[in-house]
Amino acid sequence: MKYPFFASFIVFGFLFSFSLKKRAKNEKKYIDNFWERERLANSTRRKPLETLDYIAVPLNSLPLDILAELPEIQAFHEKLRELSEQKIVNFAGYSNTDLKLAYGAPNINLLTEFDRHFEELITLLQEWAAFLLQNWGEAAQICPEEERKQAAKAILAYAVSVGSDISATYERLIKLYLESGETDKLPKLKEQAEKIHTLSKGRIIAMIENAQNQEF
Repeated sequence: MKYPFFASFIVFGFLFSFSLKKRAKNEKKYIDNFWERERLANSTRRKPLETLDYIAVPLNSLPLDILAELPEIQAFHEKLRELSEQKIVNFAGYSNTDLKLAYGAPNINLLTEFDRHFEELITLLQEWAAFLLQNWGEAAQICPEEERKQAAKAILAYAVSVGSDISATYERLIKLYLESGETDKLPKLKEQAEKIHTLSKGRIIAMIENAQNQEF
């Protein structure tokens, strides 16, 4: 009666050992591929950057007039103007190896700087809109809620248009669209979310689909 159990144990041990060896082999292959790509990336010559998709901050079309007298808003505006003078490119989801392979290793410091400016921009836009949507304090007393919501909507829509992958940006914009009955804008929002290259893509698309199904 013990023999079938013993045979099963041997088979299980063999399969387990085989699985470990296969996993180790796959991991080694992955590591080898990574270092080979890194070697190629580090030897890639500098390439022109004129054709990059640079982001221009549209100061004239953003709602800079809303609550412009508040120090908090002025701080947002000042940082936005600073960023508008910098080169900004969305490289979210791309590794340094990807960037070196595409544009040359000597350009990596510039490219990471451009990407850092992008991260600063979408974070600023999210925080600016969130401040406008706070329905308390001095902001609520000075400016009607509906005006602040319209301003926040414009800011968040711009953030999405340049490729923001911040889930809260989409979440707030979806809520504003639902409140104002602008559900016709959700398909376009989903199209923009499909272009995201980071891990937040799935969650964002799920939020939009839930909103389209009135489950948000």
